[in-house]
Amino acid sequence: MEKMTFTTDRTSLVEGEVITIEWDCLDAERVELSIDNGYKASVVPLGNSGNKRFRLNRSKGRTRLTITAWVGGKSFSKTIKVRVHEMPTTHAETVGDDYAQRPPKRGLAAKWQELQLRWQMAWQAMTPDKKVASRVLMIIAATLLLCLVVPRLLIFGILVVVAYLVWYIRKK
Repeated sequence: MEKMTFTTDRTSLVEGEVITIEWDCLDAERVELSIDNGYKASVVPLGNSGNKRFRLNRSKGRTRLTITAWVGGKSFSKTIKVRVHEMPTTHAETVGDDYAQRPPKRGLAAKWQELQLRWQMAWQAMTPDKKVASRVLMIIAATLLLCLVVPRLLIFGILVVVAYLVWYIRKK
């Protein structure tokens, strides 16, 4: 096709920048633009002439822009290769954040802190009935542990459980 023109405003850009294409295929029955970035190719139908802007985000280094026009059952095409440079990355540093610069605690102290935090979160999520049951369970468990050393403390532990339950019932 003699009257086919296809141009871009640039042949090199950085990922994320916009490129403008212009084309003119006056005698064409159909016009398409193919964009192939090395990962994926897509086809966009176009009018016989005009301009369009595209943002080229991702590329394997070169993006091929091919315009194809069909006239009388024959196709004619022109290709422009655009060099797409990778977007430069910047390394950020946190300034003034003591926590980020401190190494995380390790060992038994860290485990104990984590256990306390989990216990507090679980305790806050409990209903009042579950809190009462948990307190009674803790008193009974402590009594049984103490009874291993001094068996006579069993009666004392049972009295503590009874006293707590009586106090709770009277409180309500």
